[in-house]
Amino acid sequence: MGQTIRSRRLGSDLRQLRNKAQLTALQVGNELGFSQAKVSRIEKGEVRVARTDLKAMLALYGITDDDQVSAFIEAAKDAKSQGWWIAYEDALPREYRDYIALEGTAASIRTFEGMIVPGLMQTPEYMQSIITAGPAVLPPGHVDSLIKVRQERQTILDDEHPPKLWAIVAEGAIRQAVGGYGVMLDQLHHMARLTERSNITLQVLPFEAGAHAGVQSSFVLFDFPTDPSIACVANLTGTLFMDQPGQLEAFSDAFDNLRASALSPADSLTRIHDVIEDMRGRQDQRKQS
Repeated sequence: MGQTIRSRRLGSDLRQLRNKAQLTALQVGNELGFSQAKVSRIEKGEVRVARTDLKAMLALYGITDDDQVSAFIEAAKDAKSQGWWIAYEDALPREYRDYIALEGTAASIRTFEGMIVPGLMQTPEYMQSIITAGPAVLPPGHVDSLIKVRQERQTILDDEHPPKLWAIVAEGAIRQAVGGYGVMLDQLHHMARLTERSNITLQVLPFEAGAHAGVQSSFVLFDFPTDPSIACVANLTGTLFMDQPGQLEAFSDAFDNLRASALSPADSLTRIHDVIEDMRGRQDQRKQS
């Protein structure tokens, strides 16, 4: 599956332990019979660490508490495990697979979308319109695979303990008739229904808000029970993951500013219904012309 977020995290934790023990990668390699390159690749999350190697590294770093050792072993197992998306690996870039892994393990998800409806809220027809809107010609069956992946991603909202989803969507995204009026009306009704769930909060950032903290980019913040948050920004050429304290603080501040500038959840639902009525009127006009 290539480098995963979980293996990177495990490697980062091991690197911190090595630094705390004041050992170099070369010293660790010499002590345990590894090459320096192997230690480096483990710490970068590029290779999976065997259980015996992991226990030897932890012992060298002075980690002998059974609970701590067991936690690292479980983390290594998680890093080795393959998610459901492995069946679609040929259709998914590595960054997208990492994104799905984060999304599936997050306790809460904060997302701002300036141009489209968030993926976790999209209907299949809306998905198809978005996926096929790009200039790239996709291989046969590729579109269907991407739609199935996005639908599978949405099942986390139906889990026994689903993540909390807080979505802020720019008004332009709900007024853009993606796929035509029929598709968009179904999409808007779907969003309205999702707001009935206790774990989902939706706010609309209205046109009248003017310039705002998300004017430069859409973004997602994944929050975890014990691990640090991770920020994600996607663009036409790839996906960036950021976990440095300064970066996370900047994105968290931006989200808080957007939340303050957006309509309240109740007023947002009213705005969605207003757009539905306006769009339905335009649809009727088109039918009559």
